Amino acid sequence: MHVIDLSHITETDMPVFPGDDPTVVNRTHDVRQHGFAQTSIAMSVHAGTHVDVSAHLFEDAPTLDWLGPDNFAGWGAVVDLSGLGSGCIEQSHLAHLGAVESLDFVLLRTGWDRHWGTEQYFADFPTLSGTACRFLGGLELKGVGLDTPSPDPVDSRELPAHNALLNHGLVIVENLCNLDELPNESFIFSCLPLRIRNGEACPVRAVGMTL
Repeated sequence: MHVIDLSHITETDMPVFPGDDPTVVNRTHDVRQHGFAQTSIAMSVHAGTHVDVSAHLFEDAPTLDWLGPDNFAGWGAVVDLSGLGSGCIEQSHLAHLGAVESLDFVLLRTGWDRHWGTEQYFADFPTLSGTACRFLGGLELKGVGLDTPSPDPVDSRELPAHNALLNHGLVIVENLCNLDELPNESFIFSCLPLRIRNGEACPVRAVGMTL
């Protein structure tokens, strides 16, 4: 089995969505001085590579402590959208997915992760159209992953793509990376979150596994 890391590194002052609290990783104890190492982390659950579940927008939706591990692992496929630039992801880009068997997660590879750590990362990235979201919602998936900050623009207030995907019960995995190292199909995707009581999101160590 080959395991491919699809997660950005969690560290102090890592990129966060505009307006969110900064991430602080603090080494409170070290081996030389205390005989053991210990670290504390202060961060938003929407920082870094993370998963959103329906409770992010819907009050009565299941939270992370109710959802089982099976919701966050399954067979994946990658859609190569690296030539799209900052355009909109339409249903026509995804139509071939209807013929893919045993599909649980669709990962949208735009190549935007190359801008991680720059101001460009949160500006003019590709987003999902309403028809594309409805199409994905009809595929009976477990989730959709992106190598961008969001399926909606940064300045969106209505969050139509989030609403459409989460309303279909899909999880949304944001800020993925290294999707170019995955095959197009026939790999296992995993994005297991912490079991946070009443949690609506959580950082994950997302991986792709080829057999």
